[in-house]
Amino acid sequence: MLLIRQPRTHSVLKLDSEGPNPVIPADTDFWSITKTYDELSLVCVTGEAPKVGVMERSDNWCAFQVAGTMEFTLTGVVAQISQVLADAHLGIFVVSTFDTDFILVASHDADAAVDKWREVGIEVVEPLHQTTRLDFIDFNYELEDIAHNNRQGKTWVDDYPTKGDTMIANLSLTAQLDSSQEVPMLFALRSRSTGLAIGSIGFRGEHIDAAIHAREIGYELVESQRLKGLGTEAIAGLIEIARTRGVKHLCAKTDPLNIPSQKALARNGFVELPGTGAEIMWEFSIPDKLVGQLAE
Repeated sequence: MLLIRQPRTHSVLKLDSEGPNPVIPADTDFWSITKTYDELSLVCVTGEAPKVGVMERSDNWCAFQVAGTMEFTLTGVVAQISQVLADAHLGIFVVSTFDTDFILVASHDADAAVDKWREVGIEVVEPLHQTTRLDFIDFNYELEDIAHNNRQGKTWVDDYPTKGDTMIANLSLTAQLDSSQEVPMLFALRSRSTGLAIGSIGFRGEHIDAAIHAREIGYELVESQRLKGLGTEAIAGLIEIARTRGVKHLCAKTDPLNIPSQKALARNGFVELPGTGAEIMWEFSIPDKLVGQLAE
């Protein structure tokens, strides 16, 4: 079983039952409204909560999504998750959708809940960044398993990790042993709909030569997940991470025959540099604020 911790704080609101339903925000990640004969309640991301018609509210909830789609005939999932926390005297609030369940825990209890779940073998991943379809997970979370292709109990697609992921994981392990300095940040990419690991992306370090001085990025999706626009989306997510960290310039290399990768970079505003040798070099200058939605 896999739980995905949602990065944003949630709220539970009791609304005026005689009033209108609040309008669903266009780009919300979570909005669950329930109406009974005498109550109108809403669970939503705190920053998107309505200002009008709120009778009572409870803030500071952390949501955990049960990954994947659960059949209606499947039993015991919520019971297994909740019993672990009940034994630890940690309260929960459950919201069910057609496909899955969301377990809400008080924010001050969230870290303790993660520890308790992991103690009994329930896997919990904690995205550092999200796009529409992708979760960005610290690559170090499963570093040794990726390095040794240890698949037992892992929530990975069949062709993950790639050879490139395995090589990077082994290099990262060596770097951790040889140096106390933090290695460039790498992310495992997971599908937000299934929770499965499908590739990786990250910063490879500084690229400095006569033509360019920028932070180089690298990325790879497993073959089964290519040609779906996910590479374009992953690059857009990494650009946003770089922007929030104050990085101004990015670059990337592609094989001349890797047309899909070249298109993914171009869609995100990368510009091909002339005469860069056997590999094509691309450059991108990050604006202070990204405008609009990047093309897929």
